[in-house]
Amino acid sequence: MFKFIQELKRRNVIKATISYVVFSYAILQIASLLIGILELDKGINKIVLIVLIIALPLWIVFAYIYEWTPSGFKKTDSIAEEKSIHEATSKKLNHYIIAGLFLLIILLVADRVFDFTGNIVNKPDSTQVIVVLPFTSEGEDEEEFFSSGIHNDVMTRLSNIHDFRIIASSAVAEYKNYEGDLRTIGDRFDANYVLQAAVRKNGQRVRVTAALINAKNNQTAWSNVYDGELSDVFELQSDISIKIANQLEANLSEEEKDELKAFPTDNISAYEDYLLARHTVTKPNAGYDEFNQGLIILERAVAADPKFTNAWTLIAEIHSVRYDILKRDPNNQEEAEKAKEATYEAFKVAQALAPNNPDLLSTQAFIFKNIEQDPLKALSAFEKAIEQNPSDYISLKEAAFLYTFFDQPIKSKEALEKAFALTQDNGPISFQLTFAYEVLGEYEKMVPILEKLAKYYPKEKHYLVDAKYYQFLKDGKLSSFNDFKATLESTTTEFPWDERAVKNKEMVVAMFNNEFEKYHDKWEGHMASHTADGHNGWVCPMVANDNLNQARLMLTMGDPTEGQKMLNEVESIVLKPINLYSVCTFDPDIYLPKLDFLKGDTELAKQKLDEVVLRVIKNKSFPTGAVERAVLVQASDMIDPDKVYTYYKQVTDNSVSFISFEAICAEPWTYPNLIKDPRFQEEIRKDGRFVEFLSTFGFLKS
Repeated sequence: MFKFIQELKRRNVIKATISYVVFSYAILQIASLLIGILELDKGINKIVLIVLIIALPLWIVFAYIYEWTPSGFKKTDSIAEEKSIHEATSKKLNHYIIAGLFLLIILLVADRVFDFTGNIVNKPDSTQVIVVLPFTSEGEDEEEFFSSGIHNDVMTRLSNIHDFRIIASSAVAEYKNYEGDLRTIGDRFDANYVLQAAVRKNGQRVRVTAALINAKNNQTAWSNVYDGELSDVFELQSDISIKIANQLEANLSEEEKDELKAFPTDNISAYEDYLLARHTVTKPNAGYDEFNQGLIILERAVAADPKFTNAWTLIAEIHSVRYDILKRDPNNQEEAEKAKEATYEAFKVAQALAPNNPDLLSTQAFIFKNIEQDPLKALSAFEKAIEQNPSDYISLKEAAFLYTFFDQPIKSKEALEKAFALTQDNGPISFQLTFAYEVLGEYEKMVPILEKLAKYYPKEKHYLVDAKYYQFLKDGKLSSFNDFKATLESTTTEFPWDERAVKNKEMVVAMFNNEFEKYHDKWEGHMASHTADGHNGWVCPMVANDNLNQARLMLTMGDPTEGQKMLNEVESIVLKPINLYSVCTFDPDIYLPKLDFLKGDTELAKQKLDEVVLRVIKNKSFPTGAVERAVLVQASDMIDPDKVYTYYKQVTDNSVSFISFEAICAEPWTYPNLIKDPRFQEEIRKDGRFVEFLSTFGFLKS
């Protein structure tokens, strides 16, 4: 053996093998870099690796048989010992090995700095976004709830896999029975794969035809047909989920494997009742009667299987919703208490059966939030639910609200970004996310979302108008303002929310067109709808503040008599009770100095403003603190112009607020003294974006 090893050394086989391994690893690293940069199929890396492994023994045999000489490769046995140059070759191989290692270090450092390979090298099991389209029912109409139930349960199993992100069922509902190009859906939801399936239930027999399609190239990645008894339905769901996980190489933990194989109940009759009840209470127009009907069906389910956790969880959810409805009616307080107790009872049963169930954690969070009114415990429970199921967009949305409540707008935004990625619809989540971007001044993120919503919801005109407006705020260009103005003037609204949103932007254009009366007409309509529709007739301090701002403009630019009338209305607003639980509520002491100032008592107004400044600056709550800081700048501009720039810098430099440099430049008449302050004028010039725009309209001194 010793002689054999010495012979391998003499023939440089060992060093040749080392050099091969070093350069092979470098080749793999280069392949990974190219795959990451060019976004190629990561399977190429596997092919390269297999080729290099197969070639290794061939290389070793070649190195043993042949010697590298100045005249080419020759068989080692045919070269006389005195003519062999194996020592020189050995030194060359040393240099090659060192060079290969140096190259490898450079590649690894480059990848660490620029993260070219991303998930390919460092995270081989990257997150996959999957759209699970509504399952087609091929049976009778009354069996629709069954295919819908199978669809929801498969989605639930897949969403419990941490490597997957499952687009929300509400977002894909419009694609039921879809027959078009699936790449369209992939583009719509930024998805990697689309799962389609058809369900046929005939008596006690079930057939499911399923296919997983690559959303980038429309190619089928996996498909199967399942035939079985109704009693096999859970095994069928489990098998579909496991096959998809294996196909996409998901890195499954032992807990995830167990969850995929778990059966919710052994009683098929109880399961059918559960599906029917869930279908009943989740209909788009489901109300109190449907909730009661669902409870009757679920009571039948838990009677058949008292250990059916999902049924108990749904019972708790329904009772909590009933409580939320009943508690608002003074005549139904006794029924409300019964619903509250029923919520706790059902939750305790479910918790004893499955304490770590993700749905149960979400239900617990809603109990903490709506019944116990403990937002801190609610947030903790929502966070645990999200950790268990990253595709739980409802918990993400609720957590975002609570992050806002606890003055953590950055966390709120991040949660909303994840929720929007799972829904991408034009509902509350998209509204809250764009609102978060606006508050944080992240217009560069806001514009593409608005443009995407405008593309997929073309009937709702305000998205395109808003996209043009925030593009203007983003770059401050006169051309962007003109583009926004042209879009606005060519827009016809169809929905109430379009009308309100567009009316806000029409006010902006009217002021730059020197059409104050038109501006005031739009403002009056906006305020009327805000008071009546947004607050059910009661008037919050935010409305009072807006009235004071408008009264100031009326006294200086419009009809002074109407301006005085508005001041009298604000005085009556001060005496009205306010809703302390509204997000629009803030300290009235911050806007009342405006009232004194506009009524002519300048000294009292300054005194009141000075008394409230420190309290407002220190108020870190969100959104109320953010509103108050914006009002502070407005009040200072009106009452104490010498201090307005100082307050503006304190607010915009150190905290989140409903005021920004861009917003002031876009609506300068709201801050007439701040916009003229030499320091703010210098800030405009230094920033550069709004120089041409403000110069055109005479707001920037030459």
